[in-house]
Amino acid sequence: MITPYLYVPLFAWFIAQLIKTLIEIIKGDADVRYLYASGGMPSAHSAVVCALAGYAFYHQGLNSPLFGVTAIIAGIVMYDSFGVRRSAGEQANVLNKLIAEMGRSGNLRKPDEYRQLREILGHQPLEVIVGAILGGLVATLFSLNQLSPIIKWLTALPSKLEINIIFGAGAALIIVSLGIFAVYKKKIKKDRELKKINTYFQISNISSGLSLLMAGLLANESILPYGQRWLAVTIMAIWLICMLIAFWRLLNIQKVSRFNASDQNASKHAWLKKARKK
Repeated sequence: MITPYLYVPLFAWFIAQLIKTLIEIIKGDADVRYLYASGGMPSAHSAVVCALAGYAFYHQGLNSPLFGVTAIIAGIVMYDSFGVRRSAGEQANVLNKLIAEMGRSGNLRKPDEYRQLREILGHQPLEVIVGAILGGLVATLFSLNQLSPIIKWLTALPSKLEINIIFGAGAALIIVSLGIFAVYKKKIKKDRELKKINTYFQISNISSGLSLLMAGLLANESILPYGQRWLAVTIMAIWLICMLIAFWRLLNIQKVSRFNASDQNASKHAWLKKARKK
């Protein structure tokens, strides 16, 4: 018998590659290579490792060493997908354009000796998130008989302590969101990209905070089914995804600003060098 820890991730990989191929066909780019190529929507790497970690969670539990190992591996692979591998893909894109331009201008000898570098290596954050969700769904599909305790916990009313935590989390999201805006108000208004991210950040936090306050109120009044744990858990999961996207967008802005700053310093240094010669 083949272990499910092998065929469940492989099934997730197959589904991810199939979805990726169908998306490209709809776009008008029918190519059989999408069935095994990396990159694109959704991330097959994320689907594989999250299916593995999800299956370990369902069948071994949170306190098992196997789940711990698979969860850490999943985190490393997903970080690498939109980190190192994505940066390598962007560098390949720039190098391909540079070699092509230098070849056309005659500044590069024997440009044909340089083979085309693969550009689709990594993923956008959304592609990684969708791949992770797909992997979790596949693990759930193969673990339906293990869901009873989880469903029972999610559909139960939270305790008084949990209700207070829900109220506190909702209030904290709103207060922290408004506090950050008040502290960085001047800086945000000067930067258009930062202003866009702040709007997204404020909407995500305030709407999540208000939703948690409502969930806490429903739980406190024991209103079924919305007073059960599943509502607060769902709100927090959506908020976490939104924060990951906001954090990644902020990192991209910082990268661009650092690049522009270094480019300006290089230009300034070149101008001063020319001025000294004169």
